[in-house]
Amino acid sequence: MHVELARALAPVLHDLETTGGPVPQVDDEDWQHDPRWPSAMLRGADGSAMGISVTFGDSRPEQVAQVADQVQEWAVEELWGSRPTNWPPCPQHPTTHPLQAAVRDGAARWTCPEDGTAVAVIGTLG
Repeated sequence: MHVELARALAPVLHDLETTGGPVPQVDDEDWQHDPRWPSAMLRGADGSAMGISVTFGDSRPEQVAQVADQVQEWAVEELWGSRPTNWPPCPQHPTTHPLQAAVRDGAARWTCPEDGTAVAVIGTLG
């Protein structure tokens, strides 16, 4: 896997693991076939798959936020029908929405989409 994608993915996988979220199998499969967008595949327990990618050369926080958005989409699909799909849940509104990834103050952070509160740096949940 391309080093920029691996570095962006690591903190998001950490958050999945430490919060009890579903953890994908990550396959080093460059489905984009474009050096501007390093890519890989996330696979679920049922064999379903979703591609993820980053924009080559973006800042690390921007790449982490990009990947967090994509992994979150995968997690919601993986959780569908078995558990609440609001991963990671917003601590201020735990039954209504998940946190969303955003770059704030030079770091990729999980934020409340309702009021914009920065909750945690991506990679520090749990």
